[in-house]
Amino acid sequence: MKVINDAIHGQFRIDGVREELLKTPEMNKLSHIKQLGLAHLVFPGAHHTRFEHSLGVSHIAGLMAESISLNEHDKSTVQVAGMLHDVGHGPYSHTLEHILHERGGLDHMSITEGIILGEYDILRNDEGKYFSNRRSIPEILESFDIEPKEVAGLIRGPDAGGTERNLLEWVEGKQNFVYQDDTLSHLIHGPVDCDQMDYLLRDSHFTGVKHGIIDHHRLIECLERHGGDVAVEEGGLPALEGMMMARGLMYSAVYFHRVTRITEIMLSRAVERSVDDLPDSIDLQKRVDSEIWGALYDSGKFARDMIRRLKYRQLMKISTSRRKQDLPEEIIGKLIHLASNSSERIELEDEIAKRAGLDKGYVAIDVPSVKLLLSEPRMSQVDIRIIGDDGKTRWFKDHTPIAEALRKRQVSQEVVYVMTLPGYEKIVSRLADEHIFS
Repeated sequence: MKVINDAIHGQFRIDGVREELLKTPEMNKLSHIKQLGLAHLVFPGAHHTRFEHSLGVSHIAGLMAESISLNEHDKSTVQVAGMLHDVGHGPYSHTLEHILHERGGLDHMSITEGIILGEYDILRNDEGKYFSNRRSIPEILESFDIEPKEVAGLIRGPDAGGTERNLLEWVEGKQNFVYQDDTLSHLIHGPVDCDQMDYLLRDSHFTGVKHGIIDHHRLIECLERHGGDVAVEEGGLPALEGMMMARGLMYSAVYFHRVTRITEIMLSRAVERSVDDLPDSIDLQKRVDSEIWGALYDSGKFARDMIRRLKYRQLMKISTSRRKQDLPEEIIGKLIHLASNSSERIELEDEIAKRAGLDKGYVAIDVPSVKLLLSEPRMSQVDIRIIGDDGKTRWFKDHTPIAEALRKRQVSQEVVYVMTLPGYEKIVSRLADEHIFS
């Protein structure tokens, strides 16, 4: 048995299958991948990792399982799913994922599934020599009578479509491998789940932004199983409202912070424009944060300059930005196209840079999320069943106007940024008006 001393949840115990999983290279790799990428350049305390978040998610999953009276096997399965839900993340998590995926790599969910099913190995080159008696994750799970496919299914969730799966072929439209309802899956995904409870609390704590503080214990106590779903008793409504508000505010204050976007774009552009001089995408995905810096430093002048600027916080500047309501439909369509076609975006960036007297790479067009141009990411997922004191079940939106307000709320006011080097903001802004927004 291991006793974990956690900054968020205090002391809790890890034993059995989870204690064995703690020994695996897949879990220990997460100790070297920051939860919020380069956000520590904006929020100095944000050095927490995917490893501690994964332990926290597993702990909350256990509390939720007890609250809805799951049996021991199902509780253990949910705890394992919470613990393993991020094992597929590569260096800097989401910051680099889309670039590596686009260039022949895999999305982190496919890698997670592959790890759990024993079809993907995270070790590089000769790293296996350090694990002479290594047991794979599926071997560990099966030794405790936990089916790897059950765990993979819970992590993928009941809405399993919409992501390319280059690694695994999922057949027969499977959404949940064993269970007759999706209750367990909704503990990992959904309007109320252990993942977001932990990341709100943890990210709030380490960034110093207090918006993410939620009454998760009260909310967990008020959970009930209801028709293959998870519902909340009416007494937990204030806690649920608080969590929904916290999520919206943390998106605005932390996850879509404009300077955080600058740091992420600088790093992603360094990788994007050095891809011919870097190891292949699969190799890069198996690395941790610090190993990416070393590879970039050796890959060429532009990447080396970006790394030095990040190292000493000599960041690019935003020359201009736009809100969705300020853009006509044809410009919104153009931005969606650019966000989905990196070669055309790069061509436009280089044209603006050339006209501004800059080298290639020193103008960046950033669409933080195509979903911001279409609808809000996760903010639309605000409905959950509420079991009233009268015994009737109603939707969250029927109890409070907060649900509708959050659904409509913009998590980022700006839907596009144009960035460049300090001193070139005015000319790049003028050129962006001509080439992007005219």
